[in-house]
Amino acid sequence: MRDRGALRTGPAAAALIAALGATLLAPSAAAQPADREPSIGPGLEWVAHRDNPFRQGDDPDFINSDLAFTGDHLVQGNYAGFSVWDIADPTAPELTSAVSCPGGQGDISAVGNLVIVSIDETMSDDSCQAWRVPETEENWEGIRIFDISDPREPRYAAAVRTRCGSHTHTIVPDPAGDERVFVYVNAYSRGASLNCTGRNPLQVVEVPLGAPEDAAVVTELDLFDDATAFGPDDRVAGGAETRSTTGCHDITAYPAKGIAVAACRGDGLLLSIADPLAPVVLQRVRDPAVAFWHSGIFDHDATRIVFQDELGDGFINTCSPAFGADRGADAVWLVQPDGLAKAGTYKLPRTQSDLEKCVAHSGGLVPVPGRFIVAQAWLEGGVSVIDFTDPAAPVELTWFDRPDYGYSMDYTAGIWSVYPYRGYLYASDMYEGLEVLRLTDPIFADATRYDDSGLNPQTQPEYAWVWREAPVVPEAERAPLETLVVEPATLAPAAAATVTVSLPPGSLEPGETADVWWMPTQAVLATVTAGADGSLAATEVTVPGPLDAGRYDLVVRGDTSAPRLAIGIVDVADPEPGPDVEPAGSGLPWWPFLAALAVLLVVGAGAFAVLARRRSRP
Repeated sequence: MRDRGALRTGPAAAALIAALGATLLAPSAAAQPADREPSIGPGLEWVAHRDNPFRQGDDPDFINSDLAFTGDHLVQGNYAGFSVWDIADPTAPELTSAVSCPGGQGDISAVGNLVIVSIDETMSDDSCQAWRVPETEENWEGIRIFDISDPREPRYAAAVRTRCGSHTHTIVPDPAGDERVFVYVNAYSRGASLNCTGRNPLQVVEVPLGAPEDAAVVTELDLFDDATAFGPDDRVAGGAETRSTTGCHDITAYPAKGIAVAACRGDGLLLSIADPLAPVVLQRVRDPAVAFWHSGIFDHDATRIVFQDELGDGFINTCSPAFGADRGADAVWLVQPDGLAKAGTYKLPRTQSDLEKCVAHSGGLVPVPGRFIVAQAWLEGGVSVIDFTDPAAPVELTWFDRPDYGYSMDYTAGIWSVYPYRGYLYASDMYEGLEVLRLTDPIFADATRYDDSGLNPQTQPEYAWVWREAPVVPEAERAPLETLVVEPATLAPAAAATVTVSLPPGSLEPGETADVWWMPTQAVLATVTAGADGSLAATEVTVPGPLDAGRYDLVVRGDTSAPRLAIGIVDVADPEPGPDVEPAGSGLPWWPFLAALAVLLVVGAGAFAVLARRRSRP
């Protein structure tokens, strides 16, 4: 989203914003008016709505922007500050705090207990009482850092000035350790300015996580030169009115793969970030249909990228036949050894009213194994969940879309961003507030089973679906494994049997998903959720047969605590001899032989008597 030309300025505006303070505002669970009821697609359920705690009518000084996640908390950026929501129960988000600290844009990230906020308006100083001043006068802009160790009372911890402010930013972990992170500050010049003119370089801020007050710019580099940056002379006849490259709007990093994708107004870049302090441009691409390279999303294997085109900067309705299928749309690019190759486009299939602003905007990967599914915002076009698995034929799976307001907003409106987290979609509506949607289609069943300790939209995680592969238990490693309690532990031979398994507190990560595996056939017998204390409650499972005499392994493995395992043993014993049963291996029963012998003796005796009589005759 670009900055507005006219903003409320001066101390009076700051005082109005500051009146919110760090007040805890009660969330609203009220349903939307009937004429604003959304259209909702299949496999999606609208489970919660919370009002924007900063909203002042239709005043754009108080609109929501992006989202970030840390544990059970969601942080929502706002032009007037940010909100912290408790989402331990996604169907009932609770507003923990609303921090008034104006500065525009409010792009947001969360790293553990730290929250980083982009300030892209020229302010009188770095304080939360600052007001906007003209860009041609002395000013401050950059990033602010807050500590939310106590989410009910966030603490302003630090500020870092950057030359051209921060339109968005990207968290990049330090591959050498977890004591610090790097922040790529993305910004671009907008015209006459005291500090922000020409082409803005990428600035990298180092943030020590244990001492955020020591955060500072540690390097900067220009990803372009005069020959490589898109300019007015590069426009193609009949093509888009593409924005000149005066910096990057957005960078999405994929640290596990050592790469990043940069959307830089007139250019798209593929970067190597193997050394986070020295990104290297691997490839530059352009598209005559794209007006504003806004953002990019990788698939899980980093073999495909979806770029978003923010045609019209979010101020017009591009979701109409007048703009066609390739303008203000998504473009799918293949990552190939010889470079990026465009493979397809996608445009929201529902025509929007011209009272609405609609264009491709921010979204993220839905973690479904083997698929390339993206949840994406389209401003007043709502939320769309798109399957890009076949890049030449993307298809919408479901959607969430409100009707227009009945009039056209002076400023842009609608869903700024939407991201998947723990099987739910969280959408940031600029005016309305926070929407929570639950993915119910079976295709999304596996979208919750990954390490979800946090999510920053511009730092794409590598999802670890450990549950997809059967566990391996080497004989030499059995002794130190956690003991799985199995009752009964001894069974008689049978076609199948039922046992109960359990684990004491601390065996698993609290609340993680865990599978009970029957190792002889490497089959999952049950999928369960660990308790809040890391225990596994008594769970009944049916073990398949045939259960012949021997020893069999049961294993419990959690998604988060993996590769740690808990192992239990089922003994199937030989049957013990009964009082009327000969010991095993004794052959046939004895009584038939005795009976046969008795018959033979009787018959033999009779025959001997007859023979004796015959011999005694004269």
